[in-house]
Amino acid sequence: MRAFKLTSILLGSLLCSFLVSLLIVPFTHAKDFTLNGFTETVFIVSDVERSSLFYQQYAGWEVRSTEYVAPELKQLWQLPEKARLKQVLLANKGEQRGYVRLIQIDNVAQEIIRANTQSWDVGGIFDVNVRVADMATKRQQLQDAGWRGTSDPVSFTFGPYEVTEWIATGFDGISFAMIERIKPTLEGWPNVKHMSRVFNSTQVVDNIDKSLAFYRDVLGFQVYLEHKGASKDAGPNVLGLPYNLTTEIPRSVYILHPQKRNEGSVELLQFHGAMGKNVSAKAAPPNLGIVTLRFPVDNLPALKGYLLENEVQIVSQATLNLPPYGTVDMLAIRTPDQTWIEFYQAR
Repeated sequence: MRAFKLTSILLGSLLCSFLVSLLIVPFTHAKDFTLNGFTETVFIVSDVERSSLFYQQYAGWEVRSTEYVAPELKQLWQLPEKARLKQVLLANKGEQRGYVRLIQIDNVAQEIIRANTQSWDVGGIFDVNVRVADMATKRQQLQDAGWRGTSDPVSFTFGPYEVTEWIATGFDGISFAMIERIKPTLEGWPNVKHMSRVFNSTQVVDNIDKSLAFYRDVLGFQVYLEHKGASKDAGPNVLGLPYNLTTEIPRSVYILHPQKRNEGSVELLQFHGAMGKNVSAKAAPPNLGIVTLRFPVDNLPALKGYLLENEVQIVSQATLNLPPYGTVDMLAIRTPDQTWIEFYQAR
């Protein structure tokens, strides 16, 4: 009998502990949704026709859609009724992801998000990453067209790979990080003729631990790559730091993706010891530049509830037609760094 009572007491205690744990542990650990890497980046541009023609000529991209912009986008982007929008959807030939959507907005005041910035200036989306087939040729073409680099192209090795990289800025403060694989031969990218699809995008942040916690611990992204340190030798560097300071200014880098891929991935970058301005207050529609990344999700209501439980501010939500996906439900948030990102579910 005593054994029975002790067993009953023990079981009762365990049951109480379990029930209390349910009350204490937030439901935010249960994710009833699956996120994927971003499928497109959105550039707000001052002249959509000029930008479209430029990227067709210099990136080798093609037009996939010129459909009218759904009026519900004004709601999502909190634009006045008088705003007038036009769009062009671009893609690398042969690709079904890594799109660039160009949107022109008239009848509103606009600023360039990352105007007159250095690499270490914080805020907004710093660049998009593409592969190029011939860096020397592409650099000459873009320089002749008025683009400016943070530095000359820089060749370096990491692990078994030898690459050349160049970060350059064109219209509307939009920067591209262009990468050419030198060795070994690039495989799995048959459509790289000029520029590839967009596969990665960088945000320069002032507190990488806070940014990492959001993407990794809240959204559940996995770390694909991480690195922290200064350059081993002084000299040229792709980020445009003074040669004599490359060994003195460490950089922290994380690349993250829901499925741990470098495809629709987010790159976080912090400079430790190089301080500049913060443009994050401008990093939202209708301002000019790389304004957002769009991530597909299979259960938007579950994601919304999860974000609210984690005290993530949801800026807006709308249902709209968004080629090539059709009708989508979409919500916009601002990250802890005030970067504007969007999630969508196709109906």
